[in-house]
Amino acid sequence: MARINALEKFDSLVEQGQVITGTFVMSTDPAVTAAVSSVGIDFVVIDREHGPNDIISSANHVRAAEANGTTPIIRVLTNDPSQIQASLDIGAQGVIVPKIGTVEDAKKALAATRYQPGGRGMCPAVEGARWASGDAWFEHRSSSNQNVLFIPLIETKQGVDNLADIVALEGVNYVFLGVADLSQDLDLPGGMHSEEGAAELVRIWNDAIEVVHAAGAKIGGPIGYGFEGGDFGTFENDFMILTSQTRKLLNDFVRERESLVAAT
Repeated sequence: MARINALEKFDSLVEQGQVITGTFVMSTDPAVTAAVSSVGIDFVVIDREHGPNDIISSANHVRAAEANGTTPIIRVLTNDPSQIQASLDIGAQGVIVPKIGTVEDAKKALAATRYQPGGRGMCPAVEGARWASGDAWFEHRSSSNQNVLFIPLIETKQGVDNLADIVALEGVNYVFLGVADLSQDLDLPGGMHSEEGAAELVRIWNDAIEVVHAAGAKIGGPIGYGFEGGDFGTFENDFMILTSQTRKLLNDFVRERESLVAAT
């Protein structure tokens, strides 16, 4: 049966000195996941918090990622154990959980990713378990508990203030700093697109790296914008990549056309 290996894969890449790369996928079309996976990124985050994906389209994204050697992670809408369980049951190898602000928030979400008393519900007849039976079920349970990635999304002042306690929890191996929502929570004018906002967010980012690494955990965030030194990160999302590249092509075409007209 297919074996869950997300944590092992991420840890191996970090040990090799690589920055783990991914992107958010908001489109409901699994061909987008197949396409971005084909260029060699390490993971995709299937976005259910802000994107229109439901559990069925998410399952198809998971299949597309797996078929192309990319680790599928789902960002759930909220810290809801039923959403986390459903995401893992369709085959996601990890979840990003929004607005983790306290140790209690993290414990609640973490428990929902584990087959344990009071944790994730047991059901062999799901795609995430490859419809396991007998000994195969126990292999899946062990593989899942050891390797499913729980990634708290730290995107509030409360989360930043409690970061040291959150990453001290056993099972919190990777965290993601959501700088866009954090800029809003801190009421930073212009967010990371203003000089003042960017400077403050980069300062918080650098402090967070120290806190997370001191606990032996890993930190991720957006790639670029001055957020250097992280262990993993994402390149925007599929729609932003599409629109920014289209905008560039259009602007380049307009400038070239205007230059030709001016020269005649």
